[in-house]
Amino acid sequence: TESKLDIVIDPVEMSTGVVTMNDVIMARESNAGIFVFGKVGIADKVTKNVATESEVEIRNHDIIYRLLEDAKEFFGKYLPVENVEKVHGKANVQAVFPVTDAKTKKSVSVAGLRVTEGHLYKDKSSRDGGEKPLSCFYRVLRRGEVVTDVASDAMKKKNNSGIIASSLRKVKEDVDSVRRGEECGLGLE
Repeated sequence: TESKLDIVIDPVEMSTGVVTMNDVIMARESNAGIFVFGKVGIADKVTKNVATESEVEIRNHDIIYRLLEDAKEFFGKYLPVENVEKVHGKANVQAVFPVTDAKTKKSVSVAGLRVTEGHLYKDKSSRDGGEKPLSCFYRVLRRGEVVTDVASDAMKKKNNSGIIASSLRKVKEDVDSVRRGEECGLGLE
């Protein structure tokens, strides 16, 4: 089947009956998943164990729309990532402090901030609870004019390099986020 994104879903095999060892081997070699509709297609224990060891997913469904939703989710991981720009918060710089980086022993600047809107994040957990946090990029403005806008350029180029937080601290404690009204120290890289 062809999609709007020029992605072709090419079934390796379509058949009826129980999932066999050959189905698992074919799925492993093709880096594919196995979708089963109805109780008839459920694999036996040995085949399930081989599938687990081979990292082949066997997905069983009794309701067709759930199978279709699951297939959409499964194939979604092959779709290109769409970067979305969302402003999580804003802050005003109160002062800039020279600090020696404990790891590199180099002098770096840390901005002392007061959060005026929303939250500031060092990075943000993904919505689906995945292991990899989402990068939060920063844009620096002076008198309303953009001083650095690497985040927007990175979004346009669809690579993930931009200005990110190297450190986010409240008093002397490393934190993951800071809320409106709170003060913090923010190091950028």
